[in-house]
Amino acid sequence: MSQIEADALTAEVVAEYLRDNPDFFTHRRDLVDRLALPNQEQGAVSLVHVQMNRQRQRIEELEEEITSLMSLAKSNDRTFHEFMELQEQVLKCETLFSVVKAIEEMAKSLGLVAYVRLLDSESGYYSLNKENYQRFATNHLNGKDAYLGRMRKVDRELLLGENSRAPEMGSYVVLPLYKKALQGVLMFSSSDGGHFQPHMDTLFLRHLALVLSHLIESLPWQCEDHERISSTSA
Repeated sequence: MSQIEADALTAEVVAEYLRDNPDFFTHRRDLVDRLALPNQEQGAVSLVHVQMNRQRQRIEELEEEITSLMSLAKSNDRTFHEFMELQEQVLKCETLFSVVKAIEEMAKSLGLVAYVRLLDSESGYYSLNKENYQRFATNHLNGKDAYLGRMRKVDRELLLGENSRAPEMGSYVVLPLYKKALQGVLMFSSSDGGHFQPHMDTLFLRHLALVLSHLIESLPWQCEDHERISSTSA
């Protein structure tokens, strides 16, 4: 066995021993102080110095993680209250049209745009073509609860039509509306291309979609009084 091989074997044995005995240096402080590791910027530095730098870096990383988590919790808390207020508002609506308008206004207050598209809508603007939806669902949903991310023009037009004015470089979330069978879709868009991303949680939106599905089945699009007033105004 060559000297190089012997040195390598010895180094590996030492490394294996240290891995099995991580407390080896606990009672050997004098040895720790004598150990040095090469550093491109600072030259040879002591092991203690390296450990302190690593601990300091880890503390900074943990502080950043805690700050991020606190910010996320604060944002989720605000979003929760906003959606709870919206659901309380829509449950008091007497027409489906007023429900849709309430959702659109809430989205606007958050810097978003809401889209409700229904298979059996009495309004052409809010209608959804079933074949177009099926094409979108086949390409992007495949059994998933929601689609999140950017959306090509051809896919936007499948759901929203050709004159939707939806943001070209924005991001979207699309949730199917079901109550025994497909009723339509609930969508939100942001001009920020990174606002809606595939890894995001959609708990609040899915709950809103459930409430909307119930109201679609139970409320008229417009009440008779509204229709009478509209015809009189015309």
